[in-house]
Amino acid sequence: MSRSRPSRLGIAVAATSLISLAAPVEAQDAGDETAIDLDAITVTATKAGERVYDSLSPSSVIDRDRIETQVQPNSTADILNLIPSVTTQTAPGDPGVGVNVRGLQDFGRVNVLVDGARQNFQREGHSAKGTFYFDPEMMKSVDVTRGPASSIYGSGAIGGVVSFTTIDAGDILPDGTHVGGRLKGTFETNGTSPLLHGAVAARPSETFDILGAATWRSAGDYRSGDGSIVDFTAQDLLSGLIKTSIRPGSDQEVTLSALRIGNEFENGLSTLYRTRAVADTFTAGYRWTPDSPIWDLSAKVYYSGTNVEQTTLEGLIAGAAKTFDIGTVGFDLFNTSRFETGPLRHELTYGGDLFQDNVETKDPIGSSDQLTPSGERLVYGAFVQDRAQFSEWLEVIGALRFDSYRLTGDGTENEGTRLSPKITVGITPWQPVSFYASYAEGYRAPALTETLIDGFHPPPLSAGRFFPNPNLKPEIAHNIEGGVNLRFDNLLVEDDRLRMKLGVFHNRVDDYIEQVFVRFPIPGGYQYQNIAEGVIEGFEAEGIYDAGSYFVGISGHILQGKNSRTGEELVKVPPNRLIGTLGFRALDGKLEFGTRVSFVGGKEGAEDFGFVGDPYTVVDLFASWQVNERVTAGLVVDNLFNRQYTEYLNGQPSPGFNAKASLSVKLF
Repeated sequence: MSRSRPSRLGIAVAATSLISLAAPVEAQDAGDETAIDLDAITVTATKAGERVYDSLSPSSVIDRDRIETQVQPNSTADILNLIPSVTTQTAPGDPGVGVNVRGLQDFGRVNVLVDGARQNFQREGHSAKGTFYFDPEMMKSVDVTRGPASSIYGSGAIGGVVSFTTIDAGDILPDGTHVGGRLKGTFETNGTSPLLHGAVAARPSETFDILGAATWRSAGDYRSGDGSIVDFTAQDLLSGLIKTSIRPGSDQEVTLSALRIGNEFENGLSTLYRTRAVADTFTAGYRWTPDSPIWDLSAKVYYSGTNVEQTTLEGLIAGAAKTFDIGTVGFDLFNTSRFETGPLRHELTYGGDLFQDNVETKDPIGSSDQLTPSGERLVYGAFVQDRAQFSEWLEVIGALRFDSYRLTGDGTENEGTRLSPKITVGITPWQPVSFYASYAEGYRAPALTETLIDGFHPPPLSAGRFFPNPNLKPEIAHNIEGGVNLRFDNLLVEDDRLRMKLGVFHNRVDDYIEQVFVRFPIPGGYQYQNIAEGVIEGFEAEGIYDAGSYFVGISGHILQGKNSRTGEELVKVPPNRLIGTLGFRALDGKLEFGTRVSFVGGKEGAEDFGFVGDPYTVVDLFASWQVNERVTAGLVVDNLFNRQYTEYLNGQPSPGFNAKASLSVKLF
């Protein structure tokens, strides 16, 4: 169902305001050519922070510059789908995103963080069982580590860790500037979706800074490649962020942030709902870095909560409302000590984390409160990791994590504990090339819904009964990994750079939990059960060659996954994918333009799971022109040839041709 669009007058006024702000700014003198940041820092790999292409792990980082230049995303899915072995699942009309890493998703298999706060929203339904809501305009960077290699980053992440960092005052204010702002406007042709984003920041002294930001977006129903309107894809977005940093001393920093994402949309399969989703994330962090090799302390407490309220729009129960509410309270504390023992240099990281999920579902006249049951889950753990280096050619990382959980609700109590080890060995025979091999285990406690679900599918559809399973066992992942990192400078021409990561993995998940049909009690129904074993393996590649005036990038994966007991394909393992990027720079790096081509393979048997598994190829274009120091104009064309396609796991076709124009103005 389409809905009314904002007036053209309003859009014209917004665009005119942006242009009028840009007009008086004089052109900046040409400077040095800019280059893609090839040496971004990953934190999810070791918590201590290291360069992506130095890390002995399958890690990737995408920063804001690349996002704004090459993507201009409508959703975090547009960004995550650029990373090897990372895909997303979305439902018709719902901007919430389910993250899939190496074929694993839902119920915390992928630990999604926003400023270090877990996003644990879950809801039983026909799409992803675990989703999160986020505004990509608030994003500074996203840091991904695939597989259970990041045991120090929280319990349950047998698929991986996806960590979003929001913008701060430093992204708005140049050095030496005390007050400033940024205003950005975007308009796109498919769905006629205007967007306005503004941010203001102040840094009255070196000891204090503060940022406030807001985004408004009103998107209409888009058209797919065959020209058909895809109903219920419209949405309204309103988000806000406040973030401040206080530095009482040169070795201390306190960071406080409050983020609210609000979405309103209409959706539903058999019943049409008006849905309002509000996601809140509040964090308080402390960092102490004295002039001592023993102390590098970080602590964070947080609350994240997502409330989804659905109001029925038609039928006999029009006006009836149901709510899904999950709040997560948690903390994370760790310290890194650096010391030497003989020829070995040690980086010892140790700490602990805890979170509690509180789920409350209300459905006065339906069964949603049984299918997404209320209850509590407490999960906590502790870890120690030693990163030892011998000379410049040998690095060994050993880690041990302890996990424990307790789940209660509806008279059921489930609990468990486990120790999970990790060992990684890296060898650098010559400085541009490093090889590594790793073995890591991960532990995921059953979620509330998996354990306590009980009831009948709501009418008018009838899918039978859902049965609880209080005896569910945790999933245990055993991951074997191998890879090579390449870091070449001045390879073909002066000042060029090649960075590449290649890797293979084999992940065996014991007691893998999946919803299956059971015959008893008659007439049968569905229940989450531990199947014998899920095995997922694959190959991943990511890299970029940057010669200044041009650059070439690749990102891709080959994945396969099976239930080793039955030989059947695991439903959530996505098809193979290869993304190639070719870009050019001119005008001393102020103009950047290029193309991105995505090749996605087919998925055999996809129709048996209710998905579309046809192969497809999509071509995108991008261009960004830094008019002067303060003004940047951008143009991104998605699906240049208007290809009709549906991403695997999604319930509706993707947008057809879409041109997105943006103008960003810095005010200081």
